[in-house]
Amino acid sequence: MAKDFPRSNQIGQQIKKEIAGILQFEVQHPTLRNVTVTDIELSKDLRHAKIYFISKEDKFELLKALQRSMSFIRQSLAKKMTTRGIPNLEFIYDAGIDHNDRITELLNAALKK
Repeated sequence: MAKDFPRSNQIGQQIKKEIAGILQFEVQHPTLRNVTVTDIELSKDLRHAKIYFISKEDKFELLKALQRSMSFIRQSLAKKMTTRGIPNLEFIYDAGIDHNDRITELLNAALKK
């Protein structure tokens, strides 16, 4: 049976917490302060991290702002983490929340009929 990787899970949760704090308190871009980090997928070798996020703002504008702020986010993360290296970050809009909202709207509309 394959062993779960608790170290990568712990580091992933730490990265998620730190990035959420960086976006909320340290980044100067005002739209990035409304971003909520929902999940993180960290590769087993700890070199790549997919960070899933949601926000009420336009997702394309957010992705552009995140790309412009990427070096600052990585530098801030490196100062806060005690690991040897910082993974390459990839921000992905979490569409699951939007799908859940749409399903709820459809169910409510069907119940009203």
